[in-house]
Amino acid sequence: MDGKCTACGNALADNEGVLQFDTWFCSTCFIGNAAKLHRELTPEQVVLLRLMGKTLAGFMPPELVEMIAVGFWRRVTGRKDDPPADELERFVGEIQRLAALSYFRREMNLLETWFAEFRQFVEAREEEIRESIKRLTTFE
Repeated sequence: MDGKCTACGNALADNEGVLQFDTWFCSTCFIGNAAKLHRELTPEQVVLLRLMGKTLAGFMPPELVEMIAVGFWRRVTGRKDDPPADELERFVGEIQRLAALSYFRREMNLLETWFAEFRQFVEAREEEIRESIKRLTTFE
């Protein structure tokens, strides 16, 4: 832990903070603002929600995706500045959604495989039980 909240930048106490996908949030940013309902959000709160949403929506820290995107932008354009912030934010969000979709599709395929295997097991076991009942109840 680097000792700072990723969202607000405040220092974290030793036993404070919530770790989400290798990103630390202070309790105020993670939970405390949830009580502030039915009020207009300030621009700072919107930025905070976007940052938390990007981090929590995917399985990769947004900083990693941003580093790759900025590096690619600089290599392609030959410039030293960063890409436009709104485009960078959109890009990171899309990559996070693709990563989440990929993970969930893989999980669904795994569940379908387990379901098919279990169905075969149940059918085989059911046939064994039917044969046992038939054998035990047949009087010759």
